[in-house]
Amino acid sequence: MKPRILKKLSKKALSIYAASPRRDFQQDAKRAWIDDEFEASYPPCFAKTPKAKRDCEQARTRVNHVPSIGGEIDYFGEGTEFRSFYEHAIDYIALTFVDWEGEPDEDGIAWPKSTSTLKGRLTGKLVLEILRINARKELA
Repeated sequence: MKPRILKKLSKKALSIYAASPRRDFQQDAKRAWIDDEFEASYPPCFAKTPKAKRDCEQARTRVNHVPSIGGEIDYFGEGTEFRSFYEHAIDYIALTFVDWEGEPDEDGIAWPKSTSTLKGRLTGKLVLEILRINARKELA
């Protein structure tokens, strides 16, 4: 995904988190910070066609003022990984769609029955729509 699109989706996801009445969403919104020199990490590009080369060059641009989360110091004094707020929202959605009612194995650990109940691709529009629905729900 191009960094400028990632920036727009991160801003929208942060606004949904901040406007939510849910306390866990508000705490994540408070942890957000603005990354002044965000550069998305992509593997090296060995493109053959001119269009693919142009897409690789456009993806390697640096974008300013991207809402990010993470990078704090954890309990052991080590820094945690940081990422854009949109990537954080995708992880939240992926975890909410996992069926956690699995049967415990011989070690007593309960693993999920299925990998996910989410069908189709996670597009930016779908992620924001699911976030809006979950932001209105009250925690049980």
